[in-house]
Amino acid sequence: MDLEQTCAALHSENEQLKQENDQLKSLLSVMKENMDLRARIQSFNRDVLEDITGIPQSSRTEFPPDAKGDCNQTCKHFRAAFLVVLCLNSGNSIPGPDRLFGEISYQLDRRILAFVFQGQKRFYGFTVLNIADKVVEVSTHPLTGKVDEGYRLFLTQRFAGLMDRLSQLGYKAALHPAFTEFIINTYGILKKKPEENSAQELDYNNPDFLKKQILTSAPRKLQKDLLLVLTCLHSMAEKDGKPLLQW
Repeated sequence: MDLEQTCAALHSENEQLKQENDQLKSLLSVMKENMDLRARIQSFNRDVLEDITGIPQSSRTEFPPDAKGDCNQTCKHFRAAFLVVLCLNSGNSIPGPDRLFGEISYQLDRRILAFVFQGQKRFYGFTVLNIADKVVEVSTHPLTGKVDEGYRLFLTQRFAGLMDRLSQLGYKAALHPAFTEFIINTYGILKKKPEENSAQELDYNNPDFLKKQILTSAPRKLQKDLLLVLTCLHSMAEKDGKPLLQW
C-alpha cells in the first residue's frame, strides 16, 4: 500500500470514527433527556399523590423501583394508587362531575385525531401518543407496502401545524398526550351523553362551567394542566365551529 492509499484509508477511518463519535454524543443527549424527563415524572407523581392523600413524602411507603428504571412502571403504580384514593373518597365509584375531567381530555384527543386523519371514520387503536406510527400505517398500502408519500406528507404537515398552534396556548407534545391519557384512564369518561337541549348539555358545552368544575373539584396539582386541556379544546371548537363536547 503506497502513501496515498494509506492516507485515504486513514482519512476514511477518521471520518467513520467522527460519525461514531457524533452518534455517541446524540445517544448520550437522548439518555440525559430521558433521565431528566423520568425525574420530572417521578417528582410530579410524588407531588400529586401527596396533594391528594395529604401524606408527606417522608411518611409514605415508596413504590418499589423497577429493575430497568422504566418510568412507565412508576406511572402505573401512581395511577393505581390515585384510583384507589379516588374510589375510597367517593363511595367506590368516581362521581359524575369528576368524570368530566376524563371526558374533556378524551374530547381533546379525539378532536386532534379527527383533525389529522380527516378521512378516518373509526379511531380504534389511535391515540395522540401514537400518531406518528399511525401516519406511517395509514399512508402505507396494507398489501403492497407501497408508501403514498404525498398523503404521508399531508398528514405530517397537518399534525405539525396543529401542534404548533396548540403550543402557542401552552400545549406540550412531549407532555400533554401522556397527561390526557392518564386522566382518561384515572377518571374514565361520562357514562352517557346529556339529553339534547337539556340544561346539562348547555353546562357541558360551557367552558366557564367546565373551568369552575376543574377549579372546585380537581386535585390542585392537576388543575393547571386540566385548564390547559380545556383551553385547547375550546380553541379547536371555535376553529371548527362545532360544540365543545361531541358525541
